[in-house]
Amino acid sequence: MRITDSMTFSLVLQGQNRSSRRLLDASRSASTGERVSAPSDDPVAWAAAVNHESRISRLESRSSTVGRAADDLAGAESMLDQAGAYVQQAREIALASANGSVDPNTRASLSRQINDLRTGLLGIANTRGANGFLFAGTRTDTAPFTTAGAFTGNDTPLSVEIADGVSIRANASGARAFTTAGGRDLFADLQSLANALTANNLTDIRSAITNLDAGHQQIVNARVDAGIGVERLRSASEVADTARTAAVTARARAVEGDFPTVLSELTNARAAYERNIAVTREILQVSSINRF
Repeated sequence: MRITDSMTFSLVLQGQNRSSRRLLDASRSASTGERVSAPSDDPVAWAAAVNHESRISRLESRSSTVGRAADDLAGAESMLDQAGAYVQQAREIALASANGSVDPNTRASLSRQINDLRTGLLGIANTRGANGFLFAGTRTDTAPFTTAGAFTGNDTPLSVEIADGVSIRANASGARAFTTAGGRDLFADLQSLANALTANNLTDIRSAITNLDAGHQQIVNARVDAGIGVERLRSASEVADTARTAAVTARARAVEGDFPTVLSELTNARAAYERNIAVTREILQVSSINRF
């Protein structure tokens, strides 16, 4: 079989294309650090990388969601701490006013302070976080307490997934912190104390002390629950971050090349390409001479 110039040129171009592709792939691997950038490079490694990327995306989303929930719950814990301080101040006013030597005008003046504390407590109970009102249960788009102190939210947990198939409560209970669901209706108790001070009613003022003690304790209980929830969410976020780091490392192992090996391949591919160019040039020169 006679080898024609056309066949020679075809073989030369095929070899040129192969060496060009090899150099291109080696250059890409050297610049990106990845030996696999398409299914054809390594189908098994590509499939593993896709799975790792899916897990990385899922873990990043989970960590972000858990982190926001932890921030809101931490905000609720801080608000409950302040709420406890307000109730304690009201108790101290009630205790001081229960002294028989306090005159009616002074008690009436202290009544205004109780009203201010009640207004402040109402503001705390209607605090809004990144994901909505902190103490509204699942009705996060609506303030949970009216100006009269009526609770319009619910005590339904806001669940956040912290692991595959595992969810925990991520909101504080406004019902148990401020309403009879926790033992006392704090807004009603403060209103009763304000009325008793205005009316100079010593019996009701003294009763308010016991009620406020119970109210303060229920806020403390709600704050403890919130604090425990924050710790669980923070831990879950750290676990998700650790798992994400592991997934990123696993993906890297699947698609990234060993740098010395990649550099060696680039050097060899460049040398092969240059040899191919030289051979092609010689063949073309010989072919040109033979024509004449």
